[in-house]
Amino acid sequence: MNPVEFIMEKRDKKTHSKEDMHSFFNAYTNDEIPDYQVATWLMAAFLNGLNTDEKICLTEAVINSGDRFNLKHINKPKVDKHSTGGVGDKTSIVLLPLLASLDVCVPMMSGRGLGHTGGTLDKLESIPGITVQLPKEEYIRIMEEHGAVFMAQTTAITPLDKKLYSLRDVTATVESIPLITASIIGKKMTEDLDALILDVKFGNGAFMKTFDAARNLAQSLVDTSKGLGVKTTALITDMNEPLGEYIGNSVEIIESINMLQGQNVESRFYDVTMALAKRMCHSAFPKAEKNWRKILEEKLSNGDAYEKFLKIINAQGVKTETVGNLRDSLPIAEKRVQIKAVQSGFISAIDSYRIGRLMVELKAGRMKITDAIDFGIGLQIFRHIGDEIKADEVIAELIVHSELETDAFARCFTIQDQPVKKTEVIREVIRR
Repeated sequence: MNPVEFIMEKRDKKTHSKEDMHSFFNAYTNDEIPDYQVATWLMAAFLNGLNTDEKICLTEAVINSGDRFNLKHINKPKVDKHSTGGVGDKTSIVLLPLLASLDVCVPMMSGRGLGHTGGTLDKLESIPGITVQLPKEEYIRIMEEHGAVFMAQTTAITPLDKKLYSLRDVTATVESIPLITASIIGKKMTEDLDALILDVKFGNGAFMKTFDAARNLAQSLVDTSKGLGVKTTALITDMNEPLGEYIGNSVEIIESINMLQGQNVESRFYDVTMALAKRMCHSAFPKAEKNWRKILEEKLSNGDAYEKFLKIINAQGVKTETVGNLRDSLPIAEKRVQIKAVQSGFISAIDSYRIGRLMVELKAGRMKITDAIDFGIGLQIFRHIGDEIKADEVIAELIVHSELETDAFARCFTIQDQPVKKTEVIREVIRR
């Protein structure tokens, strides 16, 4: 392996061999190639792209750089879901116990907040006592007993991805679809999955701002995952407004609890969650001809999904007395500050990105990795795109500790005179 020749190859828009890619990234994982050479290759790959075979090779290198789960002894279909991130997206918190209540094993490795988007692990950690950072053996034990577990990525899993991401972050190559693909699929493929369902978001609150960009990423993720032998389906969903009624950590747990108890069935949050859940069921039981929508609805309405959720968080450290009084155990700020509409009309746009950034400034998220999160801060949205509203009517409420100005939040809601059609949240399904 000659690193300079390898870099030149991608600089000149040539295709790497599988052997060279594995040699290059294995050497980098073992600190035999310096950061500056890999940074140069990252820019060449950003500018000239990687074909499907190269993406598969890079993803394999990420997978093989560290530890992996072996769940073959768990005699259940193993299915996970991944979202590319958005504002108010808490579908994972509902999906994991819902699918587990149907005897599906869900080894869900989730992340923390990134930029303006919240993280599943941060939301879960608003529950007093929960531990998401556990030894690998404990994750497996919980899956054996309860069928699912909320996992944080351990230091032993995909160390190559951690090294590459650190370089991408300082070399302006974060947005590269091939590099994003290897990072996402690389982590998910360490879970020993039978199938994977993807929620690829687009819009002002997503990392992919346009439908075409999201579609390109979804296709890349599906192609790469299938090339590694895992059945994969991607849903492209709209993130031009926050998903659900609440934004924040504890308040999103409350909204998830409501759904797990059969409530909130008329919402974009419910629509996306059920669409993802149905796809997970079809992937888990491909030969079963069942009305999965009806079965899922019953699991929510009869309490089975919520009971499974309580058992899983209890196994992850939440005390029994907290489990029995979960809503009241969550830290919620006591003051409500109203955000009012500046004029009468119809809501035509909601700046989800700006709302996410404003929530981070209020400490509901992190500006830097060392920041502490205030789990009690939240936002409740009462009106959505297409809704009619009158001047000075309450459009949203901040859940905070003290009075504050709301003008910046009010400007996130665009109101026009003419009626506005509500947007569809599920835009396309990509299977291959």
